[in-house]
Amino acid sequence: MIFSESLEVHRRSFLEAMRVRNYSKATIKLRAGSLALFFRYLASMGVNDAREVSRQTMRAYQAWLMTQRYTMQSVHVHLSAARRFFEHLEKSDAILLNPCNGVPLPHFERPLPRNVLTLKEARVVLDAPDTQTKAGIRDKAMLELFYSTGIRVGEMAQLSVHDADTRHAMLRVIKGKFARDRVVPMGKKACGYLKEYLEEVRSQWSRQRRDERALWLASAAPFAPFKRDGIEQMVSRYGVKAGLSKSLTPHVWRHTCATHLVAAGANIAHVQRLLGHRSLDTTQIYTRVALPEVRKTFARAHPRA
Repeated sequence: MIFSESLEVHRRSFLEAMRVRNYSKATIKLRAGSLALFFRYLASMGVNDAREVSRQTMRAYQAWLMTQRYTMQSVHVHLSAARRFFEHLEKSDAILLNPCNGVPLPHFERPLPRNVLTLKEARVVLDAPDTQTKAGIRDKAMLELFYSTGIRVGEMAQLSVHDADTRHAMLRVIKGKFARDRVVPMGKKACGYLKEYLEEVRSQWSRQRRDERALWLASAAPFAPFKRDGIEQMVSRYGVKAGLSKSLTPHVWRHTCATHLVAAGANIAHVQRLLGHRSLDTTQIYTRVALPEVRKTFARAHPRA
């Protein structure tokens, strides 16, 4: 699809800004698809310049989306992309006024995370690696870290040896989503296995790569950094080995970490900071996932329950 020169320049600028801010490839692709749909709509209305888009245009676009048999979630996604696009143009002084201001996004119930592991399933997967092997020690450390911190797979893949502080059981996440850094605590088991990996495994694998700073290394020579795809395949493999009927991904570990924390009575704001969510609304979904356990915690802990 060829867009007007003006819109195409702005589109490239917006997507590049997302890449600079460390958005995932999947999110950038999703936003690009939503913008393509929006630009096709503008073309059908004879609008070829971002400065010509008005609040009335955005309301008409929302009404049009509602007639196209999209789910409310899809409508929300498409409108959010347009909203972020115009926020970018406003910040870069390409437009004077954001036409999305005063046009509220439609409300929809966020879908609950699927495939969250139970406590029993989590234990089975965590016990699956063979810690008699070097690769098994590495995998065990990674799985424990996923469960302990709720870290994203992209964040896990870019960790360096300088980001892990096993003495104080803290992990520094550099340039997480939205290019925000954060420091998260590690559980005792995650910290213990990470320390074992560093001292017993990585120290040997890195002998020929003294200048390599990646925390995770592949288990075969030349022991290059363990990339995102390899991490995802490793996690999936242990789900199969553990006999899970559900697919296992790093994001399932993220959902599982948050759900188990909330179920155990963790402060939702603390969980938000752990996960690196920009909005508390995103984190609050886990109170719905863990509602039965939250009720038990309330009944056990509240003085008037």
